[in-house]
Amino acid sequence: MEKLKGKKLLLLEGNILAKTIIDKAHEMGVFVIIANWYSEKDAPAKAYADKAYTVNIFDIPAMMDIIKKEKIDGIFTAFTDSHLHIYNELCETAKLPCFTAKGLVDIMVDKAEFKFYCKKAGLPIIDEYNIEDDWDEIDYPVIVKPVDNSGARGISICHDASTLEKAVNRAKKFSKNEKFIIEKYLRGEYCLADFIIQDGKAYFCASSDKPANDDDKDNVNLPGAYIFPSRNNEQIKNTLSESVQKFVDLIGYKNGLLCFELINSDNKIYVIEAQFRLGAKYQDVFLKRESCVDQLEMLITHSITGKMDNYNLENEIPVAFKNNYVLMNILLGKGTIKKIQSFDEVSDFPNVDEYIPMKKEGDIIEPDGSMVQRFGKVALSAPDRGELIKSMKYFQDNLKILDENMENMVIKSLSEDYS
Repeated sequence: MEKLKGKKLLLLEGNILAKTIIDKAHEMGVFVIIANWYSEKDAPAKAYADKAYTVNIFDIPAMMDIIKKEKIDGIFTAFTDSHLHIYNELCETAKLPCFTAKGLVDIMVDKAEFKFYCKKAGLPIIDEYNIEDDWDEIDYPVIVKPVDNSGARGISICHDASTLEKAVNRAKKFSKNEKFIIEKYLRGEYCLADFIIQDGKAYFCASSDKPANDDDKDNVNLPGAYIFPSRNNEQIKNTLSESVQKFVDLIGYKNGLLCFELINSDNKIYVIEAQFRLGAKYQDVFLKRESCVDQLEMLITHSITGKMDNYNLENEIPVAFKNNYVLMNILLGKGTIKKIQSFDEVSDFPNVDEYIPMKKEGDIIEPDGSMVQRFGKVALSAPDRGELIKSMKYFQDNLKILDENMENMVIKSLSEDYS
């Protein structure tokens, strides 16, 4: 990492999750500057950066002034699709390495474009209804999505025709181009498949199960946890690997990450959507604990050098995880947070590795079917799945986030019979 010492990285993220990026960059000798429109109060990661600016990141001249003034060597974005287009524009304007290109951003952010390339590559996708179809012929339930948003924003589930128009209007409201898609809503187990793309080759590196909170029947189920590895790891790997390589070849993706969100319905895997930026489910942390491969180190290196050549992935990605891990989203119901359990007490719960509160006392939770209901995250690990599930249930049963009536706001994402 000697070649990166003293280099300057411009980070577009400010939430507390970005601290992991800052810590890794510092470990590599990289100077980190955060630029976004939030104050340090609303962007706590700024306190850990070497320097911070409060600026509209979509103001290209203002951002270019910072890039030139600070002599920035690389730009980094993560956690949200909403920054991908401006990230790409800034990289191109500043002539800095970029893990994507404008055409790729459009494919990955636009759900309709994404499904087109999935179908072309032979990836299994869920049937959708053409907006010109006779809606009287729709077989319910269906899921309605804006084509160009993330974080579960604007997504609704319709169980009959009476709610379809409302769902369509909601999806259009959350779409920049007022575009939406209507898909058959499948019941099943949600899961994910993670790949690392190095020099155009796709390497399967992890799978996970995503039990989802079913608190609201009309909004999309929110992810309660990401459990590694998936109990269907081999089926996921065998179903996707060959087609994912075709997908990567078709879109011309050379270096970066690729995560497919899936559903296993009636023992068949379907692709729902995908992301190709660093997510917030800790797969990089868990993979590092199972091998020497450090995804975050690879991404930071690429942002400055344009190469992800730190590791020989052919030989260094584990065939299977030896231990079990989970990153839980702590979801809350409606109310105002009055009292939060102490950090030290929660950190001492069984098998807890890391606990990350993201909200504070006084914050108001207004459930809308998106991740605004997330209070924070917790990472746990155990040698086997049974012990891990037991620890997860203990956590959700004993965590106390109280509202003004001293009622617990925590939503239990795992049912008692989940295994």
